[in-house]
Amino acid sequence: MSASGSRALAWPDGLRGEMALPFALWRTLDLIDGTRDAAEVARLAGLSAPELRRRLHEAQGWISRAEDHGRPMTDRAAQQVTQCLTQVVGPVAELMVEEVLDDLGEAATLSALLSGLTAELTPGQTARFAGHLRSQGLA
Repeated sequence: MSASGSRALAWPDGLRGEMALPFALWRTLDLIDGTRDAAEVARLAGLSAPELRRRLHEAQGWISRAEDHGRPMTDRAAQQVTQCLTQVVGPVAELMVEEVLDDLGEAATLSALLSGLTAELTPGQTARFAGHLRSQGLA
């Protein structure tokens, strides 16, 4: 508890220190130490209360995506990835996705699939692929 009696602010559920988040989010989340309330965190971050709530909501979105990346692959996710990749490399995308999934076997996760696919792309293709993935909420 803080001195004012307000409830201490906690990290969003599922957040881990090794997660890749934008620097602006980490700069704010780093101020959450289990003793400061939301008003103090907002003050230290130079944010208004609504801006702090937006940052915490944004962090939750990043956390959800990170958790999704570690889950086993679903047919739906494979279809979405294939659609995004098709926009970059054309119809060969389906074969590329199938090959990487075959190589991964039972250990296939979204993160592993995306890593395997981007290893086969040029930097320009990777950037375009990432843009399509972001538009689908996959990156």
